[in-house]
Amino acid sequence: MVLLGLLLSFTSFGQIKAALAQPDTLIQQEIGDALADDYAAVPYGKAHLLFLSNRGGGATTARDPKTNEPFARPFLLRIKDLKTLPYTLPAALAEQRYYIGQCALLPDSSALIASQSRKKPYKDGRVGMTLTFVPFNGEAPQELPFVQPDADYQHPFFDAMDYTLYFASNVAGGQGGYDIYKSTLSFDGAWSAPQSVTIANTKDDEVFPTTSSDLDLYFSRASRNYGLQLYAHGDGDTVAQPVALNNRGDDFGLLFLNDSTLLFSQSKRTGGPSNLKIYSLPIPPPPPPVDTAALAAQALEDSLTMAALKADSIAAYDLANADALDKKENAKGKNNTWVTDNSPEPGTTSGYSIIVGGFVDRDLAEGFLESIVGWAPEAFLSRYNKKYYVVHSVHQYRADANAAKFSVNNRDFRAWVLSKGLKTL
Repeated sequence: MVLLGLLLSFTSFGQIKAALAQPDTLIQQEIGDALADDYAAVPYGKAHLLFLSNRGGGATTARDPKTNEPFARPFLLRIKDLKTLPYTLPAALAEQRYYIGQCALLPDSSALIASQSRKKPYKDGRVGMTLTFVPFNGEAPQELPFVQPDADYQHPFFDAMDYTLYFASNVAGGQGGYDIYKSTLSFDGAWSAPQSVTIANTKDDEVFPTTSSDLDLYFSRASRNYGLQLYAHGDGDTVAQPVALNNRGDDFGLLFLNDSTLLFSQSKRTGGPSNLKIYSLPIPPPPPPVDTAALAAQALEDSLTMAALKADSIAAYDLANADALDKKENAKGKNNTWVTDNSPEPGTTSGYSIIVGGFVDRDLAEGFLESIVGWAPEAFLSRYNKKYYVVHSVHQYRADANAAKFSVNNRDFRAWVLSKGLKTL
């Protein structure tokens, strides 16, 4: 239930991205089978992820002839409770004797882009990898039209925002080894010619591309000493930057699950078994219990100090600005400034407002606000109960409001706490 709360918490997407620079501040959890190789999770609808694992297997399970380990196959991960579920392969993939790699579901759930072994080996006997379009309407699967017969294609990731497929390939003409490419799927089903993602590619291998909801690019680059290392290229970056999640093993497949949670694949040593790791923002502490007696006392304090507050704040301001006020009133032909107007109130929210001045005349309120901007730059004007209040700040918790009130009083200004969150005009 704690993890479920993490996954469903509502925060700013910028918070989890900023936290990547300090992963020790995040809550960490390793999921899956510790004895299996679990990796390369991608979205599969809104409620599941599709990942690869070599877990399980029996006498009839296809195995790697070199290691005798079961070939990895897709599994489902249900996001709400992180439960692993079996995945029924489309017939075209169920017949695969060798490798089934990362698979990407189209946003409309009409087809799967699957990385899998080629039917025929290369001239040197090596079995290459290709990308196959596997429709769910019964039509025959087809190799993507841009695939070249003498190159390998892996790690498809489909960006639903711009309808673009990102993938890794060692096709001739690249920077060296595997590079990141992208191809856009048009609404008539045509694929654009693949373009090299030059902001990512170097002479080293770049693999496992993913994107975030704001179209930042994430991928892994092969290093000499520490295997695959995660990199990010965001808005304003001139070059891709390493991600602080990297360890001494392989790090790849970074995926944001929501505004507070991310997932990626990590192994403790280069080339070793990988596990899926979740990093989440800490759950904010619950609000303190409601103290009804304190609320009643505060309401009484509010009512008793209202008159004194208005008198103190207006008298202090009038004394400092007597000449200007006399001129203003003479020009208006009036003898007092307490003139109620019919300006609309902006409303209130829950919380606590620190009030440092109360006025009926808006000009006086704005003048007082301007006079305190030097030490209260965040103060603002709010209309409430047919008066204008100068609000020093608004707080969610009473304890924070009391601390702010104490700070204002230390400046020889009268402050009081209103048990409502006022909004600016």
